[in-house]
Amino acid sequence: MKKLSNNKRIGLLLLTMIFLTASCIKKIPGPGGSSAIKGVITGKEFKAGELEIQQITFTNGAQLEHGDYFLLNKVTGNSNYYIYFKNPNWVSPADPALDGRIGLEVVFNYSDSNTEIAQAVKDKLASLGVLQFTMLLNQDILTLTYKSRENITDPDNGTTNFAMDVVNQGSADFQSNTVINLAEQRVYLCYGDDVYPSDEVRTNINGEFIFKDLQLGAYKVYVIGQLPPIVNQTEEISTVVTISEKKSITDIGQLQIWY
Repeated sequence: MKKLSNNKRIGLLLLTMIFLTASCIKKIPGPGGSSAIKGVITGKEFKAGELEIQQITFTNGAQLEHGDYFLLNKVTGNSNYYIYFKNPNWVSPADPALDGRIGLEVVFNYSDSNTEIAQAVKDKLASLGVLQFTMLLNQDILTLTYKSRENITDPDNGTTNFAMDVVNQGSADFQSNTVINLAEQRVYLCYGDDVYPSDEVRTNINGEFIFKDLQLGAYKVYVIGQLPPIVNQTEEISTVVTISEKKSITDIGQLQIWY
């Protein structure tokens, strides 16, 4: 039997090592394969409501009468109020005792300026504690910005000459119960343990997407949607997919978001 030379032995050993090393290398998830991941993006509609903003422009004390009042709604909790004015020079009752509302007394003098009347009303409202709105006083204009997104019953100037204005009409959030397929939605793909997406596609008119030419391994598929009821905040909806067979198509089904 013919013996191999040292050079041939070394060459054969190197080839064997290269073959063994190549066969032991773990496939890295990513492009260059023959498999695919597909799915559908669906969604429900979310529309953020509006904050109600009301303004009251006050007159001076000379334009008020003992017992005059105006109406504010949802002041504390769900309670509606009437704010009435009492002049200390009068001995007759000032409270009109309106049914279904809580009375709030403000003492005034005929010599009070419009800014003093405005400040007195603001201070009286602040004394109630936790209000359903924040208050901003600018000269004789008191602006009430409600904290919740909803339609508040408009204020009423009652028997006063105050100017009442709704600067912004409040409205409640809208959250649909109807699920639709979302076209032109961006879908992202992360290879393996990657934190950032390595590929992205857009859905077709039926909300369908597909990532092609993938190798064996693990992938994360995700889409970005809104996060009700928080305004202008988003969340990631994702799933992890493992491709274990070549020339296979893995269907992840639906990923549903708020849009």
